[in-house]
Parts: sequence; structure tokens; C-alpha cells
Amino acid sequence: MNTKTISGGLLTGLVMTGAMAASVSAQTAATATGLTAEQVIEIALTEVPGEVKEMELETEDGVQVWEIEILAASGAEMEVEINAQTGDILEIEAEDDDDDDDDDDD
Repeated sequence: MNTKTISGGLLTGLVMTGAMAASVSAQTAATATGLTAEQVIEIALTEVPGEVKEMELETEDGVQVWEIEILAASGAEMEVEINAQTGDILEIEAEDDDDDDDDDDD
């Protein structure tokens, strides 16, 4: 009889813990990525050696993307965009490039 009580209590505790974990997971799912910040930095610095100045997680076209700003060894400010799930490099560009899609040629 004691075994059933303990098992029942343990099962109830596990269900409650699982429910709380699911709640926490749902809250963080929007920002969860497949790669750690350290892994993303390593990928970016492999492509553009230098000093990481800033990094930001954004969603572009439904895909989470890390944008890493690097002061390259050459002195140029570069931006590396990396897919947050796969680690694929999506774009490397000089930070001073005009990429805001404004057409001033009207």
C-alpha cells in the first residue's frame, strides 16, 4: 500500500514538473536557437577575423538569424549574418554599405 502511495505521489510530481517545464519551454521557444552564442561567434570569426562588437538575434522572412558586427583586423566594420539553426553563413557585408532598401532614384 505504501508503494502505491509513493508511486502515485511521484507520478503526480513528475506530471506537475513536466507541466511547469512545458510552460517554461513555451515561453522561451520564440528565442531558442540551435546554436549557442559562442558557436555563432566562432563561425563568424572564422569568416571575418577580428573583434566582435555586437550581435543580435533577429527573424528575417520567418528564419532566425544572428547578425554579428565585427571590427575586422583590417579595420573595416563587417556584418556577418548566420542562420541560427544551421550555422550557415547567409551574408557577409561591409557595415557601411547602404542596405536599407530605400530607393533614392525616384
